Amino acid sequence: FLVVVGDIAAMLLADVVGDIPSFSLLRMCRLFRLIRSFKAFALAKELQLIMLSFASAMKAILWASVMLAIVLTLWSIVAVEILHPINMQLVEQGFHADCIRCQNA
Repeated sequence: FLVVVGDIAAMLLADVVGDIPSFSLLRMCRLFRLIRSFKAFALAKELQLIMLSFASAMKAILWASVMLAIVLTLWSIVAVEILHPINMQLVEQGFHADCIRCQNA
């Protein structure tokens, strides 16, 4: 807790004062605390199982997002190819007479 508060105070002090010596030692201490927390994963098999399951779920969510983006892009292209000629017919008929942008849509 003190390391994090000290690092935040150093960042605020650097904004106010300007150039101050680097506080990389505090950042290293925070990194060691993070490494120490990973040792807890090695001690508890259930915690390892939860973290592996979480990583697998995140991988599945990533690929699902990629697939969703591809599907949305393909349907967008299809919609433009179908709707643009219809919109141009409406412009020729004067349906969008009061809309400046509609004929370019």
